[in-house]
Amino acid sequence: MPPPLSPKTPPAKKPKLLTDKEAESLFTRCEDAIRSVASELEEATELAKTAGLSVKSDLTHYTENSAAAAAAATTAGHSNTDHIVVWTGDRVTDRIAELKRNMLTRIRAQQPESKGEDRWDKPRIPGERRRRIVREKDAPGAPPEPPPTGYVAYVAQITCKIRHDRPKERHDQARVMQEISKMWRNQLTDSERKFYSDFADEAREEYQKQHLQYRATGKYSPSETCEKLQDVGPWVHKRPEFRNALEREISTYDTVVFPLRPPELDEAYKRREEESKRKRKLKVKGLLNPDGAEKKNEENKKD
Repeated sequence: MPPPLSPKTPPAKKPKLLTDKEAESLFTRCEDAIRSVASELEEATELAKTAGLSVKSDLTHYTENSAAAAAAATTAGHSNTDHIVVWTGDRVTDRIAELKRNMLTRIRAQQPESKGEDRWDKPRIPGERRRRIVREKDAPGAPPEPPPTGYVAYVAQITCKIRHDRPKERHDQARVMQEISKMWRNQLTDSERKFYSDFADEAREEYQKQHLQYRATGKYSPSETCEKLQDVGPWVHKRPEFRNALEREISTYDTVVFPLRPPELDEAYKRREEESKRKRKLKVKGLLNPDGAEKKNEENKKD
């Protein structure tokens, strides 16, 4: 029986040549599409300006150098929250932010991730720890995050006062927190607690706007509501007339950065640390009683 015949592959079709009229019609349609896209881009640019955002800077990502644009866009790729859309309620602003996020996501997906030194919050120093930057709020140029609640703002302010008033005593924050909690519940009035709650709400609302602005442009406007004392201290009202008595007092301090302990207590602290390390070693070896006392040696038991 003869083998079955293999099917013949059909010959490749030759491309159809366009006539002069068809080519001219095709060019006309392409020009119309380009004009339509250009007009939409101009309209988007104007809408972005009214919303305080930028579209023109993102268009260069596609026309010039996508790799360099991805590295320079917003926070240089320091983000793991591109999938989050923060809605402001304004249809135009939200739509522009969504389109912008999609554009940057597509660009970053086409480029390998940069893992250079700019991905870390601190330079490489022997013996120093550093965190990898993975969020916009962890980037060096991001707006500082204010306290989440009024209680947290109060704790920072009253802790600053306690440490300033007791420079010669060892500070135990865990024990101090117990007293601060009692003060917040029993000594502060409802109006004073509301003062801190309103302060935190205003600061958080302004921070959300700064964060949106930073994600869109890489920069943000300075806060008009609050500030950190000496850039490292507790948060207080920026305008002096809005501050309460505690804020006015801590604002007059020469410094809000205090040492961990007075220098004269360093030796006692080192002794406690060495004793703690020794007991941990004894516990691993099984030479420590449950009450923390050291077990006696067999020679001592015989005596």
